[in-house]
Amino acid sequence: MIWFQAAIYTILPLFLFHHLLKTDFASRKQLVLDWLAVLMFLVFIFIIGPWHIYNYYLRWLWPVLFMIVSFFVLKRVPSLPVKGPEKDKSYKFSIGIGIGLVLYFGFIAVNGLSGYILTDRDQAIQLSFPMKDGVYAFGHGGSDPSINYHNEYLPQQYAYDILQLNLWGMRASGLSPADLEKYEIYGTPLYSPCSGEVMTAVDEYKDISPQESPNKQESPAGNHVILFCKGAEIHMAHMKPGTVEVKEGEKVNTGDRVGEVGNTGNTTEPHLHIHAEKDGEGVPITFDDRFLKRNSLVMR
Repeated sequence: MIWFQAAIYTILPLFLFHHLLKTDFASRKQLVLDWLAVLMFLVFIFIIGPWHIYNYYLRWLWPVLFMIVSFFVLKRVPSLPVKGPEKDKSYKFSIGIGIGLVLYFGFIAVNGLSGYILTDRDQAIQLSFPMKDGVYAFGHGGSDPSINYHNEYLPQQYAYDILQLNLWGMRASGLSPADLEKYEIYGTPLYSPCSGEVMTAVDEYKDISPQESPNKQESPAGNHVILFCKGAEIHMAHMKPGTVEVKEGEKVNTGDRVGEVGNTGNTTEPHLHIHAEKDGEGVPITFDDRFLKRNSLVMR
């Protein structure tokens, strides 16, 4: 599946650019509709796509190339007839497909953009970022399920899944390596994001291999720490075995080391899961007053 998605995000845009540049359009309407469909598709993958998997910098290359392609494509508009062969079934089919694609990708992109908005910012808990010395990408984050699947689960509705990028703008050496050590974030130290008390500290589970089905009898959080601070429970999950450095009832200060990132519990690959909870309901977290979304970056 991940290889198929990689083709969609890295190869399909090139095919679409070629289509816009080389197709003999029958009318201005057809050209503009196809141009809009490609635009909506690029907006869709820009917002929805998990670019830490493929190449984060490629995410910004496609808009630049689209603007260059658009310059040459839209220059052709005046030379085309206003109306096409309306009785031609293939032409009508092409127009219908164009309209459908614009509406489909546009609808999903708008949903994704709605997840950038935090309506109850006054409820957000300001935390210190729990990692140092790196570039960190958000795989899940935001207030809509299209960019944060946790949003459908009330206790974790504003949860973040955080990964680390290497020099190539990817979260690992390869698309889906089987070796945990090839994931940039694996073993990265974790620090307390606030001052408070340790409510729970679990360090009893083994790492699982990437993409391996988790043991359903284990805690979904795997090795994890729950802190109570700022009136909320701060959950930090999927820690590396043998690295949890705090104990239940212990007082911690912001910046105290609590463990390392691992791949324990209900997880497909190494990452930090973090969320805040009050009375069983998830509340927003901000870092440096930023509400982070999928593909947001934090540089330390």
